[in-house]
Amino acid sequence: MEKLRTFGEIRIIPETIGEAGLERDVSICPEVVQGVLDNTDLSVTDPFHVHFVIEKFIERIHVSVDVIGSVHTLCSRCLAPMTQDVNLHLNSDYLSAASDMQGNLEAQRQARETGYYRKEIQLGEYIVSELVLSLPIIYLCSQDCKGLCSNCGTSLNEGPCACSQQWDPRFQKLAALKNNIRR
Repeated sequence: MEKLRTFGEIRIIPETIGEAGLERDVSICPEVVQGVLDNTDLSVTDPFHVHFVIEKFIERIHVSVDVIGSVHTLCSRCLAPMTQDVNLHLNSDYLSAASDMQGNLEAQRQARETGYYRKEIQLGEYIVSELVLSLPIIYLCSQDCKGLCSNCGTSLNEGPCACSQQWDPRFQKLAALKNNIRR
């Protein structure tokens, strides 16, 4: 497995792709992934593994990419340490860029299924953008995480807290209605 120092090193030169295609396994060091994520609440301790297969057809190049790794963070509800696994599978076709396309071709991508290239395919840029977009906005240790008690801060996943729940007096009428409905 080849070890790379940046995602930018994942570039494909279409002329070097033979009839059998191209298959490669690379490893990206944790510091590079941490820099790409650019979030102090997330930490990466192990390398990310990238496996890609490239097939060349008459007018297009098909790329299949698998990205595997893990990100360490805190649960958004209960603040317990947790690991978010990343298992990303991407498929994209690349077409030769039209002469009127200027600047960053990856930025001109209109759908994740189709990209453009001139002399080389910047596969690393595509992987980075999809990796960042695939991560959740809110990290949860489990779907049924109960969070923390708003009064004492005890984790409700470990059981009920010892403090007496104080209800807002404005909700007493609603509580009475709820009890009437249950009967």
